[in-house]
Amino acid sequence: MRVLLLFFTGFVLGLLLTEVINIFGFLLYDQTIGIKFFPIIMGIVLAGIDLLLRRKSKLPNYKSSLH
Repeated sequence: MRVLLLFFTGFVLGLLLTEVINIFGFLLYDQTIGIKFFPIIMGIVLAGIDLLLRRKSKLPNYKSSLH
């Protein structure tokens, strides 16, 4: 459920960033600019980062173990 929520959060952030990029592109170059499928890519990246961080945090911490 958490990954799905992060995907939707990334999708919304991607939509907002795309609009900001388009506004600046229109003001600077008199045409819209942007990255195709940026909101979907942003959602997948956020969900993937969360999965990697949770996987890494479940690994044992060998530095703190007393041998």
